[in-house]
Amino acid sequence: MNQKPEQPWTTSYLAALASPAQALAFMPQSRAFGDQTVRQAVRLGRGGSRVRLELSNEFGTEPLVIDEVALTNARTGDTVAALHAGDAQWKIPDGNTVASDPVSLPVRPGDELLIDCFIAGRAAPGSYLHSAQRTAEAAPGNQLGKPEFAGAEGFASLHWISRVLVDDPAGGPVIIAFGDSITRGDGTSIDKDQRYPDHLQRRLLAAGFDNAVVLNAGHGGNRLLRPVAGPSMTDRYARDVLPITEATHVIILGGTNDIGLPPMLGESRPAPTVIVDGLLALARRADERGIRPVLATIPPILASRYEYFLADGAEDTRRAVNDALTSQRDWPVTDFAAALAGPDDLTRLNPAYDSGDGIHPGDAGAQAMAEAVDLTLFRA
Repeated sequence: MNQKPEQPWTTSYLAALASPAQALAFMPQSRAFGDQTVRQAVRLGRGGSRVRLELSNEFGTEPLVIDEVALTNARTGDTVAALHAGDAQWKIPDGNTVASDPVSLPVRPGDELLIDCFIAGRAAPGSYLHSAQRTAEAAPGNQLGKPEFAGAEGFASLHWISRVLVDDPAGGPVIIAFGDSITRGDGTSIDKDQRYPDHLQRRLLAAGFDNAVVLNAGHGGNRLLRPVAGPSMTDRYARDVLPITEATHVIILGGTNDIGLPPMLGESRPAPTVIVDGLLALARRADERGIRPVLATIPPILASRYEYFLADGAEDTRRAVNDALTSQRDWPVTDFAAALAGPDDLTRLNPAYDSGDGIHPGDAGAQAMAEAVDLTLFRA
């Protein structure tokens, strides 16, 4: 008898991880763990009857050993062990990312998945996301799946988790939000799912885009052209966007840190044409893979409390990049700059949308970004 071919695994959660060694001093720092259970939570964009977990040691300098992993659907309370190659213990060589065996665990879109990793010895960070906008916890000993999680201490970063896959096929638009901390959601409320990709997915579903999924591939401090706080956007595109075979669209928001960080790092700021060429190159690479690119303008910077965003020429560069993006006709553009600007000063964030630092939108600003996206771009 011919067996029905298995549906391909699709991405329900994605995180853009980086090297702990590259974190800037003002960012939340990574940490090592020993004789502890690390509990981290992620929000799933798509459901399924089976789940696979990807854990990363991409930036590690030694093997990552996690003695047991358990997955819990927070809605139902169901807990299952996640094995790797049939073994409870995960041994991930440095430089590698590996996936669990398929796990039978029914989940729905919007479910919170709790991922418990028990480390009997010592585990270095290996790969992490410094600002995950989620509270994680570490508790002493083996407390896999225990609801009370006694003696837990909280921390702000996400460690090791690169993707969660499910066995349901993609049935609607799959949009990757690709960018820096503004995409990642720095400045929005912790544990409240208030990032612009969160708002965009809710807006799509409310508008009748059944099974729409928005994956957040933002990373704080990220630059388009050069590494800092992780690989450049240009370099990590081949990891975080192009391999997602079910992706239909990518929203590309970059350039803020290329403009603002060079004075702090003792570097020269790239010319506007260099930034524009980098953004257009990402659009072309997506289009060649059958992923429709949507470019985005750089939000206002002159209300920043970080003085390096106020250096001479920064605003002129931002404006020149945005003018070039909105005048080109090859790709659609979402004008986040206009959506977030103050009513009387287009160079500054609207105070109603400001998280407090003049650069990052808060909850209302992230919602305004999502509302600025033209949903007709995602029609089949």
